[in-house]
Amino acid sequence: MSLTKSQLNAQHCRDFVSTIHTAPYDTIDPAVVNLHSPFVVCIIGGRGAAGGGLARAYARAGASGLILAARTRTALEQTAKEARSISPSAKVIVSECDITSESQVKSLVDTVKSEFNGRLDVVIVNSGYSGPIIPDVVQESPDDYRNAFDVNLMGLFYAAHHLLPLLVATNSVARSLIAINSMAAPTVSGPLAHAHYCVSKAAQARLIEMINEQYSDRGIFCASVHPGGMRSDFSKDAPEWLFKLGAFCTWLSSPTNSERRRQVLNGRFLSCKWDVTELEARFDEIIEKDLLRFRIAVE
Repeated sequence: MSLTKSQLNAQHCRDFVSTIHTAPYDTIDPAVVNLHSPFVVCIIGGRGAAGGGLARAYARAGASGLILAARTRTALEQTAKEARSISPSAKVIVSECDITSESQVKSLVDTVKSEFNGRLDVVIVNSGYSGPIIPDVVQESPDDYRNAFDVNLMGLFYAAHHLLPLLVATNSVARSLIAINSMAAPTVSGPLAHAHYCVSKAAQARLIEMINEQYSDRGIFCASVHPGGMRSDFSKDAPEWLFKLGAFCTWLSSPTNSERRRQVLNGRFLSCKWDVTELEARFDEIIEKDLLRFRIAVE
């Protein structure tokens, strides 16, 4: 079967480095990440396998404070319990928050101020929405379009709009805004190319690029991170596998030896499956060719 140019581009993006990891590995082990103290992380979408993996990774890396936000408090409490069991000294706060509600996202500002004196080192937007995979715009539901853009794009905008000022004001070399994106973002054809999800995720990645342009000179690092593949990621091994997403994000936002990393990767589209040593070996090429960004080719 021949592949379209879009499918080839998406495959090249998935295989940007030779070694693709499907489990945690020593180089990004959160236990060896040296997070300074205090270190406060807000995870919007802090429930489920991915949210739990993120929370456990930052707890293991030594974050002193975690804010876990999502629509369902009971699920958040389970994630919080896991984080506290890993790091009993960490202050873990749960907050009911629908990312499509600006007022609820704004309320996280009050939580950061009241619980952590306004300190905020890292914000991770992990919320996402996808309806049924129907690669036909006539057959796709208008409601799925609205929901996808409300969650995937407007949710990131609300988080950036209200939480970036706290990141800017925090005295930290690790200040980061990370959006959990998808390899669907560069995809426009094939059986998984359902437009409401692919287009909203592409728009989300583009917003990250623009935030980078506007805030990198104020010390803010931002990135879009692909969490992994499709169905196989939700097998019985998903919790361990998705822990690697958290491990990659702790590596990405670590304040240790991060100046070059932040300079090169700021605003770019990344995959948590890429081997980070091989990724670092391509840093000069990434800068020279301006890779891992969305752009229109004009010849």
